Amino acid sequence: MVMVNGEQESGMVGQTITEFLKQREAPIENIVVEQNGKIVHRSEFDTTKIADNDKLELISFVGGG
Repeated sequence: MVMVNGEQESGMVGQTITEFLKQREAPIENIVVEQNGKIVHRSEFDTTKIADNDKLELISFVGGG
């Protein structure tokens, strides 16, 4: 199991951050990912894998006026 924004989810262990975000249809260019308390740099999304018991926080930026 993996915790995503405080909720348990399954089926993503072994995926890269990029694969996970694409599956969720998340806007990769406007999102910050924290994995186990550390920010994952966008340049590392393709190589950073999700492991069992990881804690992910997804933070989206929305513009407006």
